[in-house]
Amino acid sequence: MNLNNPRLEVVTLCVLSLALVLTARSHAEWTSFRGGGSSRGSASLPMEWSEDTGIAWQRELDGYGQSAPIVHKDAVYTTSVKGSMSESCLVQSHDLATGALRWTYAKDSTHQHPSNYMNARAAPTPVVDHEGVYAFFETGDLFAVDLQGKLLWARDVSKLTGKFDNSHGVGASLAQNATHLFLNLEHGGPSFLTAIEKRTGKSSWTVDRESSKSWSSPIVAEVNGVEQLIVSSGGSVTGYDASNGDALWSLDGLEGNSVPSPTVAGNLLLIGARLPEFAGDGDVQSNCCLDLSSIENGRPRVAWRADKAICEYASPVVAGEHAYFLNKANVLHCLDVESGEILYRQRIDGDCWATPIVSDGKLYFFCKNGQCHVITAWPEFKKLASNWLWDQDNPPAPETYQESSGESGGSHGHGGQHGGGGNASPASEGPGGGMAARIKAGDQNGDGVLEGDEIPKMFRGMIGRIDTNADGKLDEHEIDAMAKSFAERRKNSAASSRDPIVYGVAASGEQIIVRTGTRLFVIGN
Repeated sequence: MNLNNPRLEVVTLCVLSLALVLTARSHAEWTSFRGGGSSRGSASLPMEWSEDTGIAWQRELDGYGQSAPIVHKDAVYTTSVKGSMSESCLVQSHDLATGALRWTYAKDSTHQHPSNYMNARAAPTPVVDHEGVYAFFETGDLFAVDLQGKLLWARDVSKLTGKFDNSHGVGASLAQNATHLFLNLEHGGPSFLTAIEKRTGKSSWTVDRESSKSWSSPIVAEVNGVEQLIVSSGGSVTGYDASNGDALWSLDGLEGNSVPSPTVAGNLLLIGARLPEFAGDGDVQSNCCLDLSSIENGRPRVAWRADKAICEYASPVVAGEHAYFLNKANVLHCLDVESGEILYRQRIDGDCWATPIVSDGKLYFFCKNGQCHVITAWPEFKKLASNWLWDQDNPPAPETYQESSGESGGSHGHGGQHGGGGNASPASEGPGGGMAARIKAGDQNGDGVLEGDEIPKMFRGMIGRIDTNADGKLDEHEIDAMAKSFAERRKNSAASSRDPIVYGVAASGEQIIVRTGTRLFVIGN
């Protein structure tokens, strides 16, 4: 062989380059919700695509799922529930390159519920590692399967909690480290945070949490040399030692942190929070940045608070020196991550439930309706592209999934905090009725006025916004007015909560994986 042959050198370089590309792609993994909490891609992602071009493949999935896709090596994994009463919990594996179905694992649900827009349907995102896929469902089922789809272990989490009481079901996703899964289960009953051995499915430690109706997910991060599990939920944020569950620090007074999950950027922790019901812009300052390098008396230093930048569903993200918050009105706020100074506010078209992907100096905002806005990660707003996954006049409706007509599961909408229970009055029918009935059920002396301990604990933080005459009490007129306002806000929730809806996204190499309730798309070659 002539090692000095120029042609051989060129061929060798091409082969090596291809090997490097394939190796980089095989290691570009997205193994948990939001890629572990940063929602960051590792390569340059596609800039342009349409329903006709740039999409490598799309497939309909069995059942329905609100979880995000995850990626390990050359496979993408999804979870779903199947049947009108969510009779089965599914994990599916598809070949990332071709979309071919590799396997499906189906487990009978321990606790069934109607499969419809008012209930969580496989909402928690699973995690994956080199040994298996670990999935948790709102049916109470937690199980592990190996990478060939064979069951490793299974358990019913609801044995520790009783029936889940969370209006729309539970939605907090699993977090993981090398040896354990971490599940934060909060609902109206006994609530807890637990570390579960991946190998056996047994809990290594469990700590009690306040009962709270939340969809926020924990994250694992190294802080000051200690692996910590960080939970932002129920009005507080706490850092736990991942090895034993000891609380290391905590900060309360964070109303509305029930859906967005926390985000770590170095020593900084961004907290996203929804605007609570009936609150006005600027009423709360729960969206904030904590300096975890400065903790005194068990409390982290608050680097800054945002009175205008608010999260709703999507969690905050960080790109370079800038933080991004997207509110319910689809106004994107860009802030200096060190100071909290608002650099711009810009409305973008379309509602986003999925947290954006950060990659190569760009932000990818996937809207519910299949549109994606590609925006520069820069202190000045610049939209680079807007792309569509499907034709808006002919969206890909579910081919096999049939929504249940059952209406159990609380008030309408997606990921709400309040709902169902109690005896219904005329004002308590429809959206908001369950919340009104639950408040009225606290009227122990039957005088039509609630005060003090009669007001259910979960609603006490709202009293200032419901108590219109500011007498410190709630009468039926004020409660019914609240229910009417709630119903008005959600009058179109049924129509706006049916597939196709983009629920979650992931990035692997130069590809983007998008999940709707019944469909999986892969963008890029």
